[in-house]
Amino acid sequence: MAYFEDRGMFLEPNNVLDFSNKTSGENGINNLWTGDSITSCIRIICILLLRGGFILVQVGSIPVENAYMIIFRNIIEIAVTIFSYGFIGFYLSFGKKSFHGIINYDGYIGNKDADLSAAALGFSSCLLGTAITSSMLVARLHQVPMLIVTFISSAFLLPTLMCWCWSDFGWMMKLAIFDQRVAVKDFGGNLVIHAPSAAIGLLGALFLGRRIMKLKDIDRFSLGHEYTSGIVTGYFLIIAGHIGFNMPSNAYESKHMLNDYISRVSINSLMAMGAGILVVTLILVILTRDIYRYWIIVKSLQGGLAGIVTVAAGIDIYTPGVNFGIACGGGMIFFLFSNLIHFSALEDCCNIITIYLICGSVGSLIPPLLGSGENLGLTGPVGIQFIHLLWQFICLIVILLMTVIIYLSLFTILFASGILKNTYEEANHQRAKILYGRLPWKKYFDRLFMINGASKEISPESNRNEMNKTFTSV
Repeated sequence: MAYFEDRGMFLEPNNVLDFSNKTSGENGINNLWTGDSITSCIRIICILLLRGGFILVQVGSIPVENAYMIIFRNIIEIAVTIFSYGFIGFYLSFGKKSFHGIINYDGYIGNKDADLSAAALGFSSCLLGTAITSSMLVARLHQVPMLIVTFISSAFLLPTLMCWCWSDFGWMMKLAIFDQRVAVKDFGGNLVIHAPSAAIGLLGALFLGRRIMKLKDIDRFSLGHEYTSGIVTGYFLIIAGHIGFNMPSNAYESKHMLNDYISRVSINSLMAMGAGILVVTLILVILTRDIYRYWIIVKSLQGGLAGIVTVAAGIDIYTPGVNFGIACGGGMIFFLFSNLIHFSALEDCCNIITIYLICGSVGSLIPPLLGSGENLGLTGPVGIQFIHLLWQFICLIVILLMTVIIYLSLFTILFASGILKNTYEEANHQRAKILYGRLPWKKYFDRLFMINGASKEISPESNRNEMNKTFTSV
């Protein structure tokens, strides 16, 4: 029997690339810049750039009465995430002992022998996960519930998922189905980060419900004139952050067949971005004549991000050709579901649900089928492929179910206590609730105002004064 990726032959790190600098000492012993150190440094820098990109995207996509609220809450959220994972999450995710692979313990980050490379991965994962969630909730939740959601994700949920999927003790890494040993494949975090974080945002949006904003109340800096370039910069920072996050460590390479995984991941990320942008842009050109508009450009960039997320789970094991094809499929899925959500009552200005929940979930199921490497994908028998696919699906369902149970309970408590929504959100929701009550023919998930060719959209280039006169005169 063999695991999804048979690492038994790589127990000894005999194929670790030697990064030692012999000039720093007789044997290079004092050299600190090993492979893991470089990867950790790159990963953390890229994730901080990614968080900056998310701030630019949120300010350039989400209409809000005070744009500075988005910026301030992101800054506080970053600090809470670092605190939560550093003092609690690391202990649970990469501790040196484990309780049946369900949760780890005995590994304080301040210990001399703490695995700081794993800590860098954990910090980066939590910062990415909370950024995904906040993109749907940051402008609508009250400050306290937002911090509670961030704390629980960084201290408990995401560290637990890291233990299950990335830790050597994780129960999803070592199990047998039909006499076939299986191990979950989640290189880029589709199961650990993308899908559960987006699911939290979806649950929060469902609890918050509809809202109607007065055009005159929207901050002039929210989708302001300067954010045409800002949102483009933001998405490229996010894409660069994902590429940096996916960089394999020296420890990863030591447990796999000797290969240039850094180059493979980099090239696959670049091709996935290009495929996503190409497919979405091509569809938009076919369906829309006027393509030189703000939201068309945004959607094309989101297609590139969707391509990277779709291939993330197996980006280290796909050949460039297969990777490009998968990313093209991810772009098509993104375009279809983003349109469905756009024409519903669900508010998702940054297309988080489509990119991270739908494309991330679909992408997590592909490695057993199209991977190329050690006992997996195209190199394995059909029966074994099916078993590994079944295991990937089971892991996805378990993770989403746990996420839903935890946050359904949390949002229910916050909603019942009356502290879920901020002041602006409460007024906007009541306005929508009154209008919805006057339109009995509307289904729950129907938009109050349907979109057609004559509909006006708010964007940096729109004249809000003229739009306001139009709407008030109707």
